[in-house]
Amino acid sequence: MTTERDLEARWREREAWWRRKLGRLRLGVEPLEEQVARYRRVTWALTVVPAILAIMFVALFTAFGRPDIGLILVAILLVPIVLGAWLNQALLARRARRYLAELEEYRRASEKLSTVQGASTEGGTTDHR
Repeated sequence: MTTERDLEARWREREAWWRRKLGRLRLGVEPLEEQVARYRRVTWALTVVPAILAIMFVALFTAFGRPDIGLILVAILLVPIVLGAWLNQALLARRARRYLAELEEYRRASEKLSTVQGASTEGGTTDHR
């Protein structure tokens, strides 16, 4: 039978694993949803700035009659930055959701276990007066 102490020890191990897996997200400091939202805003900035640079490069090369070179330059230099930012943000958000689901599962198991142990303690005591 799993005890509350065993459950707590297993959760501490999982939480340490999640701390490493979540990287930039810090557990217990502020809600993960807020941290993920902040990283999403940073990702938008990492989309807007390269987009402005891309427009400038394409406009510059178009002025010299070679928009194709400008597009190739943008595709090689700037598109990977934007794609990497969005992929990283999606991975971070997915990991945060998985952590929150596992945390909720731990809380439910802990509550259920404490309820079962409380009921067995109450039923096992007798008053010998």
